[in-house]
Amino acid sequence: MDMVCRKCGKKVRDGARFCPYCRAEISELAEKFNETDDLFVVKEPAMIEILHTKLAPLRREVPVRPIIMTVFIAAVLAIFAYCIPNYIVPAIRYNNASKLYENADYDDAEVIFSQLGDFKRSEDYVTKCRYKKALVLMNKELYPEAADAFSSLDGYADSDPLARECMLRIAESYEDDGSFDAAMSVYAAAGKAELAEKTALRKAEALADEGNYFAAARTAEKFCDKDTISEYIYLGASKAMSEGSYKVAADNFYRIMDYKDSASLADSCTYGFYSSEYAENGASEETVRGFYFLGDHSDSREMFIKNSYEYGKKCLKSGDLASAAAMFRNAGSYKDASSRVYESRYELGKALEDTDPASARSVFAMLGNYYDSIDRKESISGSSWYVDGLTSVYRYTSADNITAADTYYTTVFRKNDTLTLYCTAGTDIPSPAVTMVITFRDSAGLTVSADCENIRNSSSFSGSFSLSEAATGKASVTVSEKETGDVLRTFEITIAE
Repeated sequence: MDMVCRKCGKKVRDGARFCPYCRAEISELAEKFNETDDLFVVKEPAMIEILHTKLAPLRREVPVRPIIMTVFIAAVLAIFAYCIPNYIVPAIRYNNASKLYENADYDDAEVIFSQLGDFKRSEDYVTKCRYKKALVLMNKELYPEAADAFSSLDGYADSDPLARECMLRIAESYEDDGSFDAAMSVYAAAGKAELAEKTALRKAEALADEGNYFAAARTAEKFCDKDTISEYIYLGASKAMSEGSYKVAADNFYRIMDYKDSASLADSCTYGFYSSEYAENGASEETVRGFYFLGDHSDSREMFIKNSYEYGKKCLKSGDLASAAAMFRNAGSYKDASSRVYESRYELGKALEDTDPASARSVFAMLGNYYDSIDRKESISGSSWYVDGLTSVYRYTSADNITAADTYYTTVFRKNDTLTLYCTAGTDIPSPAVTMVITFRDSAGLTVSADCENIRNSSSFSGSFSLSEAATGKASVTVSEKETGDVLRTFEITIAE
């Protein structure tokens, strides 16, 4: 029996609780509902029991297989995730690089092998690729690039011999182009000293043929033996001597003193040089020094004395009184040199009275009764001690006896000289023995001292100083009494190169 919905007015099935059209609840459902007649309405508890009964076995069986399957799939995926980048991809890249290597595409192969690290010892193939590339460069006669490539392989296979072979080819090309210096250097670097020497001789001979003997000697110095070098120097010095260039000739003969007659030729050229200097410009510190060091060569000793006297007169005239006294002392008994020693020293004492009274007093004391020296000494107050002397250098005349030496008095020294100060001490009144201190000080402040002990009245003493480490320029030597600290004498000198 049908019913009508009070809300929408449409017919609904008899016994329905809700209108199928507007979903309104039908109120008289409780009065007309009959459980046995309505086949479309089922009690809710019955349906729930059916569902629980049917689904209970399924809830116990369903979770097991999906979990196992999920774990298995996850494991497979993890294995693939590890193997693909660590084995599969590197293997593919390794095979590709191997094919590139076989096809002589060494650049691209090296790039891939270097990226593979230690996979199947790919680093070995990196070295092989570089070796093959070096061979290609060598076959193309690109020897500089090939030599560098082989050298960078650190002795792999025969890379070292091949590197040297490339260097020899480079040196040969330099030699063919006339670039002898470059060729010599490459030969030497390749360990071929004999080829470097041969090339040096080739260049030296060419220079000697042009008369450039000293240049030939410089070339020979790099790789040739001593006699070959000496011969070119000897030829160059001989040429300079024949042209009147005595200084150049002498300097070079002295370089090879033990070769042939170089020693005597050196002295001859030195004598020629200073003789020409004297003839052209008169006596000078250089001519005096030059003839002194020539010793007994020709008339060098006589020329030394003569030049000392003449240069002493120049110094006396110019007011260089210390140098004048030293030069006249060198001249000895030549002409009136003895009296001029006193004259120059007297004038030196007078010049020092205002600037260095202690030194002036010492000078006048040693002059004795020369003119008014005694009065001048007494007019200057100071210590009862006085000291005077001269600065000098040695020239040894015997290798077996160092005491056999000539003495050259001077105020100008070279850095290869040994400065020696000869002194005489005295007192106004008898005094106990004292210690005198000789101190050298150069223009840079370098200071060296030497003690002379047990000095008594009228004692002589000396001190020596090597000038090899001294600065050039003005320097001084002072003598002082150690006990009192009184400076008794100051000597001014010059150190030249």
